[in-house]
Amino acid sequence: MSFDWQGYVALAQELADRPEEACLRSAVSRAYYGVFCIARNLKGLKEHTAKNLHWSVIEEYRNSSNREDREIGSILDKLRRARNHADYREEKTVTKDIAERAVLLAKDILTKMGSHLRI
Repeated sequence: MSFDWQGYVALAQELADRPEEACLRSAVSRAYYGVFCIARNLKGLKEHTAKNLHWSVIEEYRNSSNREDREIGSILDKLRRARNHADYREEKTVTKDIAERAVLLAKDILTKMGSHLRI
């Protein structure tokens, strides 16, 4: 049985409800990784190990002929940038609003992927 990455999005929601900045930063990160791993797997890139994997997955969606895939790619890129901010920019504050926005973006991606997921 493989791990259910949607659990990361649920965890992100729980973390976003807490006031500590460490939780808010973690919420952004978990929201991104939850949907990133699902997106990666849906495109058959689970075993792909290139150092630019994140960008490769995003570009796979952004360059699709399918409109919804392109939207997923765009949202995933926004989430990736927010995750980089949360994980690496300690001089910048991650607020509750930022964490909640990341969770909403992740849930939007899950909705768009809905028919491809085993929910």
